[in-house]
Amino acid sequence: MHPSDEDVPVTNRPPVPAAPSTRGPGPLDGVVVLDFSRVLSGPHCARVLTDLGADVVKIEPPEGDITRYAYPRVNSLATYFVQQNVGKRAISVDLKQPAAVALMQRLAERADVVLENFRPGVMERSGLGYAELSRRNPRLVYASITGFGQTGPWRNRRAYAAVIQAESGLTRSQIESHRRRNVMLPYVNDEHSHGDVYTSLEAATAICAALFRRSVTGRGQHIDISMLDTLLAVNEHVQSELWDDPVPAGFVRSYQPGDYVILTVADGTSVTISGHPAEAGMFERIAAAMGRPNLADEDDRYADPPTRLAHLGELCDDIQAWAATHPNSASIEKVFEQNGIAMGVLRSVREVATSPWAVERSSVMGVSDRGDGAVAVPNSPWRFSESEVGVRGVAKYRGEDNRTVLSDLLGLSEEELDALEREGVLTSRVPGR
Repeated sequence: MHPSDEDVPVTNRPPVPAAPSTRGPGPLDGVVVLDFSRVLSGPHCARVLTDLGADVVKIEPPEGDITRYAYPRVNSLATYFVQQNVGKRAISVDLKQPAAVALMQRLAERADVVLENFRPGVMERSGLGYAELSRRNPRLVYASITGFGQTGPWRNRRAYAAVIQAESGLTRSQIESHRRRNVMLPYVNDEHSHGDVYTSLEAATAICAALFRRSVTGRGQHIDISMLDTLLAVNEHVQSELWDDPVPAGFVRSYQPGDYVILTVADGTSVTISGHPAEAGMFERIAAAMGRPNLADEDDRYADPPTRLAHLGELCDDIQAWAATHPNSASIEKVFEQNGIAMGVLRSVREVATSPWAVERSSVMGVSDRGDGAVAVPNSPWRFSESEVGVRGVAKYRGEDNRTVLSDLLGLSEEELDALEREGVLTSRVPGR
């Protein structure tokens, strides 16, 4: 049984620029990608390749990607699905049927990239593993995203972002950074799927590198990328966590944003600064901004980094008391700017997505909801001088492009496509109007 397909109206949508139906050639123009992945780590990678100009074909089973059943939804499209899959072509096949596997093998012979995020062995058992497809197409770049990698004792474990974030140390370190301030919080999971999204970006990087290498050697290759490897690779604090000796006396261990102070000004706006308040150099800038340049000499608690660390909570309280005298964020940012301190306002996603900055850069765009409205999704972050990149097109219904993809890439006739539909090799769910 699937969740109800009843649509829940999406209301109060922010005004954002409309995404174009097409764009000019991107850096990956002409690259054909077969996206067998589901949920987030693979689909987001494929969305990156789509925005870079690749022709990405999303391949789904008859039940579809599970994110199609997420909420909110409009016109039988889940907004979560729209964000990760806009611009891709969509086909749906029943890989339990040998004829469907044969079709996908033929597609792989004409593709440049295959992307999948199943556990090790799943694609091999389906007849669509790297060994088989590369035998048919030696130029194929084949990317496999897994939780723990294709090798090692954990290779067969189930993995989602929350699992990998726990295993990588990320979840624990996030809470313990707050506990250093004597705030005894329980362990809680992060709202965001860092393990999925970081891995998708690393996978896209590897795919582009493999395509470049293919232009030299003429051969593709298999990319094995794990979520756990990725979260270690993107954690800039690994070197510090694995350093057992103390830092020299008089210094603060560098780059600990968990200790950077968050302040509230008089109108209730919260802001943060980039810099440790106890660190030599940053403390003096903060003290000068507070109008107390001699604070280290005036108060023994703040005489040097070790004493400031010992009284970090009191120091933060004093900075907060000063911040509360400022009427708004613009006022305090002016003072911080004068003293060389970077400051940011704690905004909601809606606030930044509808800001003049976002509108000017088209950082969020409205994708057609396949009706009379639009779904707001983030645009790509790159701006190329000689290529057109970014969100384009619409999110497709399951199997909507069965006929166009298979006729374009394999040259199948209408009669052949009719037969495949009758046999249940091809499936689709395109809602009636």
